[in-house]
Amino acid sequence: MRYRPEHKDNTRARLLEVGGALAKKDGFSTTGVDRLMAAVGLTSGAFYSHFRSKAELLEAIVENELTRSLNLFANKTDQQVITALESYLSISHINNPAEGCALTSLSAEVARSNSATKQTFERMMLQLKAAVQAHAADENAAWATIAQVVGAVMIARAMATEGSRKSLLAAVMHHAREMVVAAK
Repeated sequence: MRYRPEHKDNTRARLLEVGGALAKKDGFSTTGVDRLMAAVGLTSGAFYSHFRSKAELLEAIVENELTRSLNLFANKTDQQVITALESYLSISHINNPAEGCALTSLSAEVARSNSATKQTFERMMLQLKAAVQAHAADENAAWATIAQVVGAVMIARAMATEGSRKSLLAAVMHHAREMVVAAK
């Protein structure tokens, strides 16, 4: 059976989407090729027509997921950035890691990955920092804000009660909002 020319690109995009969601929810190292391929309705053998290795898949997921994060902040108004931060620092984001930010769930796995993946991660992080910096007083404020919101999500996910989670998220949102306002 012949596939349409765009079939391979569409399948790869679906693998990145599903692979990213599984990796963010359950961890990349615990997500096997068999499970990933089953989730998209393909055999394990089809994996290698899209990626040479699982390490290459992680690199592609990092780029794909951090591009999604970058798009929340790049070329946005201050109000759009505040709205994105409010969504980021929400109970919904805490409760749905598969749909959320890769930084909160994949950074530790990237730290244990190969050089190519780390370079992709760093390149994307520098772009994200530049996008946030457009709404911050300076580079330090941008880095601090990124670290603070990512850390808040990670800590909130580890907390047992929603009240403590909400308190943490509100405090960090207060500081993030001040960062945007102070930059003007």
